Amino acid sequence: MKFLMWLCLIYGNIGASQTFSMSKIRSLYCRAPLIKSEANQLQQLMLSVNPTTAPPVLVCYKGASKMIDAKYVFNPIVKFADFKKGKEMISKAISRDTLNLEMRFIRYSIQSNLPFFLGYNDDLNSDKRFLLANSRNSKDTELKEMIFNYFSTSSVIKTEELKQLKN
Repeated sequence: MKFLMWLCLIYGNIGASQTFSMSKIRSLYCRAPLIKSEANQLQQLMLSVNPTTAPPVLVCYKGASKMIDAKYVFNPIVKFADFKKGKEMISKAISRDTLNLEMRFIRYSIQSNLPFFLGYNDDLNSDKRFLLANSRNSKDTELKEMIFNYFSTSSVIKTEELKQLKN
C-alpha cells in the first residue's frame, strides 16, 4: 500500500513539476504566426498550463497560442471559438497583473495583427504607450530585444519612439 501511494505521488507530480523555458516559449511565439509547425509546438507546450493556477504570463501565452492556432484552422466557427477562448485567457491573465510588460506586449502584438472587424483593438494605444514607457527599464534583456525587434519592423512606430526603446 505504501509503495502504491509513493508511486502515485511520484507520477502525480511529474506533470506539475514541468518547467517552462521562457526563452523557448518566446521564440516559438515569435515564429508561430509564420510557421505552422512552430504554432503546433507552442500549442503542445501550453497544453499543461492550467489557466486558474499557472502564472499569469503562461496563461497569457496559452491564450495567444490559442489565437495563433485559429489562423491555421479552416472552419470559421472553430476559428472564431479559438479566437474568443484566447482573448478571454489573455484578458484574465492581464487582469491578474496589469503592469506586466511581457503580457502587455503579447496583447499588443496580437491586437496589432488582427483584422479590425474582430473588434479586439481597444488596448492598442494604451499598450503601445505602456511598452514605450516601461521596456527600457526592464532587467529582462531578452524581452527588451523581443519588443524592440517587433517595433523595428512595425510601421506604427516613429523613429524617435524606436530610438527611445533602444536607449
